[in-house]
Amino acid sequence: MAMQRTSITLGWRGTVLLAAWLAHAPQARAQLPPGLAYSGRASWNAASGELTFESSGAMPEEREAFYWQVPAEVRRIAIASNVTVRGGFRVPFRKADNPLLIAGRDRQTSVIFGTETEQWSVRNGIADNAKWKYGAVCVLADATVIVSNLTSRNPRAYHLSGYARRAVLHVSRCDLLDDRPGSNNNSDGFAGGDGSTLSDCFISTGDDAVKVYRDITLRNVTIEQHRNGAPLQFGWGGANARTRAVIEGLTVTGVSPDGRYNMAPFSWVGGSNGCCDVTLRGLKVAVAGDLYDSEAKRWVPMALVHVRPPSCTLNLTVTGADVGGLTWGARNSRGRVTVNGSTPTE
Repeated sequence: MAMQRTSITLGWRGTVLLAAWLAHAPQARAQLPPGLAYSGRASWNAASGELTFESSGAMPEEREAFYWQVPAEVRRIAIASNVTVRGGFRVPFRKADNPLLIAGRDRQTSVIFGTETEQWSVRNGIADNAKWKYGAVCVLADATVIVSNLTSRNPRAYHLSGYARRAVLHVSRCDLLDDRPGSNNNSDGFAGGDGSTLSDCFISTGDDAVKVYRDITLRNVTIEQHRNGAPLQFGWGGANARTRAVIEGLTVTGVSPDGRYNMAPFSWVGGSNGCCDVTLRGLKVAVAGDLYDSEAKRWVPMALVHVRPPSCTLNLTVTGADVGGLTWGARNSRGRVTVNGSTPTE
């Protein structure tokens, strides 16, 4: 009889103590959403669908395990101030009524970090058409993802990307940075599906800053152009569709130490039968130096627009432009370039 009373008393107290311990445990891993392995402290609210990264930590270092495939029950990911999450987020298909929000508490100190290694994607044998999957946030299929108020620093490859037509990214108040030494890190900045937006952002990275491959809108975006990569890239190869870009407030500043660049600020490297209609209001460009013409294999004076494939069409209408004396160019373009109401000559 005594043993029975003791068992009941300990059971009640044990339940209370266990609940208290779980609430204050350093890492309640069993309570986190499926598939997440993280060395830092994180908390999960199943009722609201919010996961919060509360302290700095890392995903597993293995090539694929470094990326957490976010399950549908996670509706919001928050990164606290002064927290660096070493890893990446992959987003599979999500229903239209279930967007994912990834937000930092502080733009400068809420960080998604990739690697210190230069040219990580090349060193690890990542195919060119797969590099976009090895970044900070990769939207793998049709889904809407909202990213705000954080910094992506030194991703293994791209920063924020989605190539499906309805892989929609809405990005605001973010810094996309690559401050590793060297070049050609394949750290392209932003690529989104139809309807994607980029606003109030700063991009200083080691490859193309913005891929204009779908219908997108940019507002108040500042880009530092490094020696490698184009601030706006309209096409790299393959068959291109007809796309439209609306841009309001774009600043491009050249930061190559020797004033040499492998692409113009507006570049179209390769493709066939594509057409892009761009309306741009408010442009300031400060890039001086030389552009490497890969076809002529020589350095030529920098121009704003360089379209390589003769079968592609870029229709560019710019108002409120200040390009500091930079020539416009438009090599091979079938389209029409109108600047401040007139058509410039090459």
